[in-house]
Amino acid sequence: MLTYYRKEQRKIAMGILSFHQKLTEYKELLKEIDMYEKEEDLHLLFWIPAGGKNIQGIVGIEVKTSEAMILHDISINPSFRGEKLGFDLLDELAELYQETKIYGTLATSTYLSKWKEHKV
Repeated sequence: MLTYYRKEQRKIAMGILSFHQKLTEYKELLKEIDMYEKEEDLHLLFWIPAGGKNIQGIVGIEVKTSEAMILHDISINPSFRGEKLGFDLLDELAELYQETKIYGTLATSTYLSKWKEHKV
């Protein structure tokens, strides 16, 4: 289940984003969260796996139009890595934004390609 980030969940978002390889420093995390809070087109969504109770992932997107979005960040609790839960997260994101094509950045395009191959 995907739910939109709220400011009072800042520490949770920082904790999950800190699992991201490039966001390990506190100042970088603050800068990243600030960016999502300030920019109208940017959104963070928490992810709770089916049957779960706790947030295990986060995804950061930029909705450019109703037809296109950019996947900026995706981070999963390391306890669940290798189980393709990131693919489940992206499946739910695609379901939430059914008419919107998902594009990657330099950081996310490889993972996004693996997800697209997995779907076929």
